[in-house]
Amino acid sequence: MFHITEHTKSRFRRRGSASVTKGFLLSFLFLVIVCACSRPIKPKSDFITVKLGDLTFVRYFDILEKVTFEGDEAIRLSDFVDSTMTDYPKIYAYRVIGSDGFYAAKKGSPDNVWEHMQKGYLKLSDRKATFDASLGLAGRYYVKDVASIELLRKIETKFKEEEGFSFSLVMDMETATYSDSVDAFYNGRRGIRLADFVDTLTSTPENYTYNLISVQGEERQFSWSEFQTGWWLLDLDVTKFSPDLGVDSRILYLQTIELIPEVK
Repeated sequence: MFHITEHTKSRFRRRGSASVTKGFLLSFLFLVIVCACSRPIKPKSDFITVKLGDLTFVRYFDILEKVTFEGDEAIRLSDFVDSTMTDYPKIYAYRVIGSDGFYAAKKGSPDNVWEHMQKGYLKLSDRKATFDASLGLAGRYYVKDVASIELLRKIETKFKEEEGFSFSLVMDMETATYSDSVDAFYNGRRGIRLADFVDTLTSTPENYTYNLISVQGEERQFSWSEFQTGWWLLDLDVTKFSPDLGVDSRILYLQTIELIPEVK
């Protein structure tokens, strides 16, 4: 007769227990997978895209602060731009673009500036851009069904005695190769002559001193003869003069070129 020893019974009991445990775990895992697959996937919220150069950012409405403007729920336009894009929003112009491709500059108006974005809103009911009346913006800025915002590097120009300013978009300016035979680091880089930023502002540039102001508040003045030798280098975002005028002439993140009439 075949006899099952106590040792063999113990082995069977251990195997049976292990099988039950394994079966329970497999059943539990199956239920988790079924439940996960059967749960409805929450759709992402509405969004717009924000473009800076070759980079495109998606900004979902549900994670941005909501405010009430003119009785409607809205998001400030400035809230779509954060430090992941730039620490210096004032050096950019902002092109607010509708789903049909329309933006204000298509009608000859300048693109928006940072002050507009801070006082501008995207109404969530119809995705329309709207602005505080104190800005006095024309109706073409109230873009319908906003789809995207584009950041465009600009350089401002102004006369010292005037509050307002105009600006040039860097992408619209003619670039050339900067030559510097004594400094290989700067030599051969693409840039724009500083004088090109003011050539439509005055017909007598020799009658002014030129104050360069960075977005960080650094300033330095140059005579017309010095100013003519200056460049703004695209990839470094810095001014450079040839012959070199010293370290403090290299203005990082140039925001404004201010024209100061010379006293005669």
